[in-house]
Amino acid sequence: MLGLVVLLLGLDAVSAVLHAGWITAAFTDLVGAGYLLVVAAHAPWRPLLARLALFGLVVGALELATDAAGERFAHSLIYPAGGPVLWASPAYMPLSWLIVITHVGYLAWRLRGLVGVPLAALLCALWAGLNIPFSEEMAYHARWWRYAPAPSLGHTPLYVMLFEALIGASLPFLLAGVERKAWRVVAWLGVVEGAWIPAAALLSWLVLGR
Repeated sequence: MLGLVVLLLGLDAVSAVLHAGWITAAFTDLVGAGYLLVVAAHAPWRPLLARLALFGLVVGALELATDAAGERFAHSLIYPAGGPVLWASPAYMPLSWLIVITHVGYLAWRLRGLVGVPLAALLCALWAGLNIPFSEEMAYHARWWRYAPAPSLGHTPLYVMLFEALIGASLPFLLAGVERKAWRVVAWLGVVEGAWIPAAALLSWLVLGR
């Protein structure tokens, strides 16, 4: 998973230099997904990774509604014109969420076993919230998306940092023993997380976005 994070950070940086838009985002996600498939080829790791990926896929599909709300109603999120679209989002977005949720979910699962739920939630919130300014800065320069003016750190609105932190904090509560759960249970956990995301987005925007 550390290798995945390093790979994605490197691809984000290259994409920011190229300024090529959605094509580099799609390429980054395809490479990240390919990396996860290679890792999942190791049979002992497969039950955990496959379930995290299913969880992330459900979350990514449901998150499209939050994207649409941010773009069409709050007018806080702006995607460049051009490229394939799924609802109001670039078509690669569910895969992007799958990859992010899989690696942050792994961190949550691992930390829960090591330090317990409260500290794991705090650490995941810090990782998700503090890591996001780099990724968002790269996304801005890569021309993947941008935000309407708001209190920001660089090109990352403060409410986005809080939003990501709230997502990270929720994962240790949902992913206990996920590698042993039935597939339908994992999918329903994804629905729970998918319902939390718009609530976290609205709360973050109301607190720090205006």
